[in-house]
Amino acid sequence: MEKKRVELLAPAGNYKGFLGAIHAGADAVYLGGERFGARAYADNFSKEEICQAVLYAHLFGRKVYLTVNTLLKDTELSELAAYLTPFCEAGLDGVIVQDIGAFCLIREAFPKLKLHVSTQMTVTGSYAALMLKEMGASRIVPARELSLKEIEKIKKDTGLELETFIHGAMCYCYSGQCLFSSILGGRSGNRGRCAQPCRLPYRIEESGRYKKEAYPLSLKDLCSISFLPKLIEAGIDSFKIEGRMKKPEYAAGVTAVYRKYIDLYYAKGAAGYAVEQADLEDLSNLYVRSEIQDGYYFKRNGADMVTLSSPAYNGSDDNLLSAVRERYLDTPLRKKIKIKALFRTGEKAALTFSGIGEEADITATVYGNLVEKANKQPITEENIKSSLQKLGNTFFCAEAGDILVSLSEDAFYPLKEINVLRRHGIEALTDAFCAKKRQAEKEEKKICLSAEESGGNRYLQALSGKAIKEPSFHIVVSTNEQLEAVLHAAVPMEILYLESDMPGLTADRIRSLKKKFAQDGRQVSVFIALPYVIREKDMAVLSVGLPLLQAADGCLLRNMEAAKWLEERRYKGRLRTDAGIYCFNRASLHFWLAKAEGCCLPYELNKKEYESLSAGVDANRLERAVYGRIPLMITANCIAKTCGQCGTAESANRVFHLKDRYQKEFPVRIRCGHCYNVIYNSVPLSLHEMAAEGRIGLPMRLDFTVETGKEASEILRFFAGVYKKKQGQPPYQAYTLGHEKRGVE
Repeated sequence: MEKKRVELLAPAGNYKGFLGAIHAGADAVYLGGERFGARAYADNFSKEEICQAVLYAHLFGRKVYLTVNTLLKDTELSELAAYLTPFCEAGLDGVIVQDIGAFCLIREAFPKLKLHVSTQMTVTGSYAALMLKEMGASRIVPARELSLKEIEKIKKDTGLELETFIHGAMCYCYSGQCLFSSILGGRSGNRGRCAQPCRLPYRIEESGRYKKEAYPLSLKDLCSISFLPKLIEAGIDSFKIEGRMKKPEYAAGVTAVYRKYIDLYYAKGAAGYAVEQADLEDLSNLYVRSEIQDGYYFKRNGADMVTLSSPAYNGSDDNLLSAVRERYLDTPLRKKIKIKALFRTGEKAALTFSGIGEEADITATVYGNLVEKANKQPITEENIKSSLQKLGNTFFCAEAGDILVSLSEDAFYPLKEINVLRRHGIEALTDAFCAKKRQAEKEEKKICLSAEESGGNRYLQALSGKAIKEPSFHIVVSTNEQLEAVLHAAVPMEILYLESDMPGLTADRIRSLKKKFAQDGRQVSVFIALPYVIREKDMAVLSVGLPLLQAADGCLLRNMEAAKWLEERRYKGRLRTDAGIYCFNRASLHFWLAKAEGCCLPYELNKKEYESLSAGVDANRLERAVYGRIPLMITANCIAKTCGQCGTAESANRVFHLKDRYQKEFPVRIRCGHCYNVIYNSVPLSLHEMAAEGRIGLPMRLDFTVETGKEASEILRFFAGVYKKKQGQPPYQAYTLGHEKRGVE
């Protein structure tokens, strides 16, 4: 049995881009509709264009995947099934999803539609992939930051289809874990509206001084053409080209080059694989940002991945663009067919259309009126062939030699009616080409017009519960100094979250804390806040630290990887989820409350949306951040390494700063234990006024990240007053209300 060939997956921002990608050799195309896609500023496709694209792709043996890779609000989620229905009926091959609530609803409404997990879901290992496989995922697009070895392990452990990026722009942040654009400008990357603040200039603070302005958050574009054989041999199923925001010439030109070299590998193997310099130059002249790099396939991070001097795109070669347009955009594909025409006096006119070669068994026959005797001038074979060859606006073509005519000598048939018969025949043939695929889907696919009809109303309904009498505080600490401040504070605390990599944190220390709370008569639960990102190298650390987790009352989950890892170890402690595990709608909230006792609501909803989401839910099972620096980015690349300080005693777990063009300073926590950075907002979120007025209505969370012990003490004293409904002045001058008023589009 021949080994399955890798799929070449190209982007399309509009219908012209779709045609260019198909004509250039893409096996599949991913595109966005008028709603729910992570590229809101692309041209995107109308309903009719998507259905037409699916038909066109299927006629030529290609596939179409639709992006639904944003977080959805409840009002949108209730409309999702109706939105997808015409595309599924047209034969859509798969849908790419970020929101776990949308995932659950699509699984119920369209059980045979293939679900692809977007890279926005931040899958970083086998545990999360297995969890999603059990839920019905057929393909995973893992985090772009994974190494080739990590990707191979996911493939081996799960057997799932894996889709990875091979070319195009790279985000600095783990996809799905970025709030930078959202918090600073209200344009959410999770909603497809990223303003790309990572491409702006910043100055890095080093040893108390700021270096000259550069672009430390802007990554070079990925280009994998030189090592494609390694990726193919690793078992990756689909090679994805980034670029739905780029021009059709980009999609077509880049696809053509990668098509050439994928085919070269299968023809000559790795030994005969060599990339021509001319093709490398073509790729460099198709919208490449500054320089190219290998991505994360063979390295954890590095300054050589960053466009420190400029994030601008190189100029494109006009002659190359013109050649791409002429070859791939302006010349549609045509499928060769045969036509048999029967025009015999006294019988019904008949046209039989059929495929050629392996498709010869695909046929369609249409019948017309009776063929009459000619009074004067009979119809000729040349007349008939000329009419039947007029297939210019269709997907087909027929050469004169492939049109066979059986004709009575004295037959007459109006040319106008031959044209009508030809159009009906082509429509029937088109249906015949797609019939096998459509029939297989219609036999088992359940099409629903709304979430309610699919049983999805159980996700959207109010969750039964109760309100809390008096909201208390849940507090996160990152340092021992902050912990000491909390222990001496007079705030009513219900849960204490300890960052897992706090210095000196041991199981004995946790037991000692719990004993102290009990002796003081305080009912405080101690939770361990697990890392934001868990990769393969972290598994050993987690396993060694399992006694630490078992000594605590519970864990704060920040990713699916940890959730499944704990489940497989039959962890008996309590679980709560952090804001980065997005409960943006009732479906996602329902999903996570079935696995955890509580959830921290996300940062991107406004007051009304919070109230709607939490209505009827047991308030003790939710929490809202009312103070703390919002994590804007979780990054695999490292500011310390970019500065050349990786591994030094000065850089280990310390806080660097970035200063933007408005002189705002963004703290960057270097999390060396798990090798990632957390970039925090320049000012803290503070909802003290709403809290003092009793408008939060949920347990209130205080997050201490980069504060000193003294600062933490002052903030705790202030919130102790807030708890008593006092409207004092906070001990910090600048703060933000986040999305409390505006929300995100």
